[in-house]
Order: sequence, then structure tokens, then C-alpha cells
Amino acid sequence: MPTIERVSCQPFSVLLKAALTWGRGHELAALRHVLARVDLADGAVGIAEATPRPSIYGETSASVQHIITQELAPRLLGESLSDFASVASLSAGLAHIKANNTARGALDIAMHQALAQSRGETLRETLGGRRDSVRLSSIVSTGASDKAQGEVAAAYQQGIRVFKLKIGRDISAEIDNLRDLVASFPRARFYVDANETLAPETAAQTLDALQKNGALYCEEPLPAHLLRERNRLRQQTALPLIADDSAFTPRDLQRELDFDTFDILNIKTARTGYSQSRTMLLVAAAQGKGAMVGSQASSLLGCLQAALFASRAEVDCPSECSFYLKTEADLELAPDIVAGCWSLDAVERALWALCAELIG
Repeated sequence: MPTIERVSCQPFSVLLKAALTWGRGHELAALRHVLARVDLADGAVGIAEATPRPSIYGETSASVQHIITQELAPRLLGESLSDFASVASLSAGLAHIKANNTARGALDIAMHQALAQSRGETLRETLGGRRDSVRLSSIVSTGASDKAQGEVAAAYQQGIRVFKLKIGRDISAEIDNLRDLVASFPRARFYVDANETLAPETAAQTLDALQKNGALYCEEPLPAHLLRERNRLRQQTALPLIADDSAFTPRDLQRELDFDTFDILNIKTARTGYSQSRTMLLVAAAQGKGAMVGSQASSLLGCLQAALFASRAEVDCPSECSFYLKTEADLELAPDIVAGCWSLDAVERALWALCAELIG
């Protein structure tokens, strides 16, 4: 069994073509991420990006680098990797370091990728993937109608057919935007993400209006701490609800299942790695919940790795693995999007080519 010989990390930045805006005042103009690397004694290497979000997880690029080098790496050096369970066990040990979601998530993904290379198998095989393709969706910022139309038009031209609209700043105008987008792009499908901004008193009426104007689902309509109100809202609306911020961890997920607050789980491998993500996916599927894979505003590397997790049969909704299209990075290695989907064979080839380029 190969052992972990080296754990390292380095910061990198990628500019966005336009700032992503969401919720009440959040904005992201550049990706300031950290590339985590795991080297095995047999020469296999795995890499993954940590996606710090100070306003969500409390992490920064500097804190991620510090926690990896000073706290997480020493717990991994010399440990053996043999199968998925061995990586999951090591990642569970890292959870003794509280929070630091994306630092731990990146190391988990890097370990699984290194193991796949060591065993001479595809990452999809390591993850238990069964699908041949994954349907992609794209995030659309909050903002004026012409801005939303422009974002959707650009992604539509690149092959995307499902869109997640960020809402929560001006609901009336945003419902109008949704109606206009449905009319302008009749072959596209739309859902919304309220980022916990709706008011409990009017949320049911708002969701009904969104559904009547073409929304497929709504992500996190109410603040996560309003547990009883979220349970009540799910009973009041026919629009399927997505859990994201309310289900960061397996413990969070169990609480949400106990209170029956959602219909679809948005799994973000950037924050829960592959190990916890699989646990959460299986638990949610056993309770009859749908699932999608979200991209934590990742570069092409993170999008490819998220898409391979979305190859699992339990992921039955379009997945948000297209954020790379919003970056200024060189996308020559990105797979073609055909009929709104990525071929997962093409994703696997692109991932290993990109990793070879990044590892050097």
C-alpha cells in the first residue's frame, strides 16, 4: 500500500470576467484559491483546489495555507492509502481540526485522486460513478434584467441549457426577470437560489409566484436557523426546495432530514471532499431525496473533479460544474459541452491533462 510522502499547497488567483453577486451584498470578483497537493511514495500525485469563502466558511487563502501546512499535513504524512474507506478514515481524523471546510475538502479530493493514479484506475471508478455524462447548469448573478439576459445568452451559446438565478435583492423585479428569461430562452430551464433572503411571512407566496413563472426549484429560501419555519414552508409550497447552506456536514444533513425541510441536496465537494460527500449522498438518497453537485465558484480543476463525483447514479439533477466559463483562465483543455452535457470520458481525459500541466 502506498504511503503519503508529502503534503503541500500554494496559492493561485484567477480573475472573473464579471463579478458574481448574490444574496444581500455579497460579491466575488476573483478566485483566490489554494492548490493542495498530495504525493505518494510510489510517485502518484493528487491535486485539488481549496476555495476559501470568508463570508461563508470563515477561511482565507492565508488561513488555508497555514492550516494545511501546520495542522493537517502532519496528520497525514506516513499514512497508507489502500481504498476509498482508507481515505475516508484519514479525512475523518482531520475533522478533529474544526471548521476549515475547504482545506480539509481539498486534501480529501487530492488523496482520492492520488489513490486512483496509484491503482491505475480512473477517478470515476474510484468514486463509484456509473453515468456516461453529466448535465451542467450555470449560475446567474443577481442584478438588472439586461445583465441576467447577457449572462444567460453567453452561457447558452457555450452549450448550457439549465440556469440557477441568484435572487433576494428585489423579488418583484427578479420574478419579472425570470419570466422574461423563460420567454427569451424557451429551450432552457431555470431554478433560483434565494440564499436565505426571503421573509417567512411571505415566502410561500413568493415561491408560488416563482413556480408559476417557470422556476423548477428554489435553493435555501429562508435563513438556515429558522428550522421550524423551513419545515412549515416545505409543507406550504409545491416548489421543490434545495438544501445547501443548511447542510454543510453529515450532522447538518441529519437534522434537515429529521425536520423534513428539503427535497434536493446540493452537495459541494469543495467543502466536504469526496468522502463526506458520498456519505451525505447515500443518506439523502435513502430518504428519497434528489441530489445535485454544486461548484463552490471553482476553476476548471474543481469543476472537472465535481463533475466526476456527479457521475454517481444517485445524482439525478443538473450539476453546477460550469463556473469555469466565468473565469479569464485559459480553457483550452476544457471538454466540449454537447446538448447541455459533458461526456465523463472527456472530463476524465481533461482532468489528467490539466493535472499534468499544473504539476509540471
